[in-house]
Parts: sequence; structure tokens; C-alpha cells
Amino acid sequence: MEKQEQSQSINWLPALVVALLLGVGLHELFRIWPSIVTEFLSPVNNSIWEHLKVLFWPLLLVELGIFPPAHRSGGLLALLLSCAAMLAAGWVYHLVLGGTELWVDLAIFGLCILAYFLLSDAPRPGKQWLPVLRLLTALLAALMILFTLNPPHGALFVDPARPAIWYERLC
Repeated sequence: MEKQEQSQSINWLPALVVALLLGVGLHELFRIWPSIVTEFLSPVNNSIWEHLKVLFWPLLLVELGIFPPAHRSGGLLALLLSCAAMLAAGWVYHLVLGGTELWVDLAIFGLCILAYFLLSDAPRPGKQWLPVLRLLTALLAALMILFTLNPPHGALFVDPARPAIWYERLC
């Protein structure tokens, strides 16, 4: 029994690696190939919100089964919780603590990807929650597209590398 559990827990490793690589690739996609399509998939600035794209889109691909782990149950909930964790960690690190180290951002990203895979193996929420989770996931995708076109005022949406924009957006 122990050997079977070990092999099942390792089966999601290829999907985890693909999600990590896709996220890293998406980070530079808009800079390398700027277009209307790539701006929806890739961060167009260094705001906390824009960096959510490098987590959300690869994990959504995993969730949709393009790179499926051997077994997955609570995937949509795990996706939403991982995104919330990345926003919260980014908020605390950049806005509360004033951090700017790239390695911390990479660690947050990697931990949130790992959290998705660990949480997606947790017991599935009841079937009555599936429509709600699908709706929330679709809403998050729509907000990412909408806020790319017209970012609202607020610290989550401001590029910390551009202080004049910070002041303008926050006032």
C-alpha cells in the first residue's frame, strides 16, 4: 500500500514541472512578443496583480487536463486558493515589507504552484460547489483580462518600479 501511495504522489511531478516552466516562460512572453494576445497571458508590468498571470494560466491548463496529474480532485478550489495566496504573499512582501528581491518572488511563485498540487489532492468539495468554483475561476480569468485593459486604482495594480505612477494611482 505504501508503494502505491508513493507512486501516485509522484505522478503529478511532470505536470508541476510543466506548470513551473510555463509560468517562467509566460513572465517574459509579452516583453519578447508584445501583442494583444500575449498581454492577456503575460505580465505587462511588475504589479502584483499582473504577476498572477504566471500562476493562473499554467495551473488552469493543468486543471483543464492538458497536462493532467494522475489523480486530482479539488483542483478548482486549489487553483483559487493558490492565486489568493500569491496575491496575499505579494502584498505582504512588496507593500508591507517593501521587499524587492527576485528570489523571494520566485520562491512565492514556486510555493504557490506546489500548494496547488498539494491542495488538489485534498478531498474534493461537494459536487454542489462545482458550479460556484467554475464561476469563480471564470470570473478571475475575466478580471485578469479586464484589468489588463483597464487596471483599477490601487496598490495591487501598480508597477512598483514606476514611483510616479504609484503616487498618481494611489491618490
